Amino acid sequence: MEILTRAAVRRHPQVRLVLGKSNEIVPTERAFEKAEEAGLDLVMVSDKSTPPVVRIQDFKKIQYEQKKSRQKKVATNLQKEMQFKLNISDHDMQTKISAIQRFLDKGNKVKIMIRLKGRERDSQDRVRELIDRVCAQIACKQSRLPGQATVVILEPLR
Repeated sequence: MEILTRAAVRRHPQVRLVLGKSNEIVPTERAFEKAEEAGLDLVMVSDKSTPPVVRIQDFKKIQYEQKKSRQKKVATNLQKEMQFKLNISDHDMQTKISAIQRFLDKGNKVKIMIRLKGRERDSQDRVRELIDRVCAQIACKQSRLPGQATVVILEPLR
């Protein structure tokens, strides 16, 4: 969509003006006059058709709404983070698993971090067992990240 200017009269002598449900072919100069009377802009909807389709609208409002919808799309792809300790009680684990399930249902990715202190770092088999217990209760795709910290990223099934 773009604003039609007075220079467009030479390129497009006639336009199809869409007003509500009415749809009429008028000279471009007349369409400009109608737009000025209403205090709005003449916006080209489609220049591929013959004659081009225009609408009388507030162009700044259209730009604002398009920008707002783009911002919403960007904010929807989030990654949540959930931290576990190695010695977690069953009830606390069930609470965290239900929160993870809620995040995955909304379409978010979940990053699970397992924090280890002191001698807990030596028991990697207990860490794998904890991850397996969590992942067994949740239907999702999982990928483990290599490194010192134990990190698993869960993605919703599509």
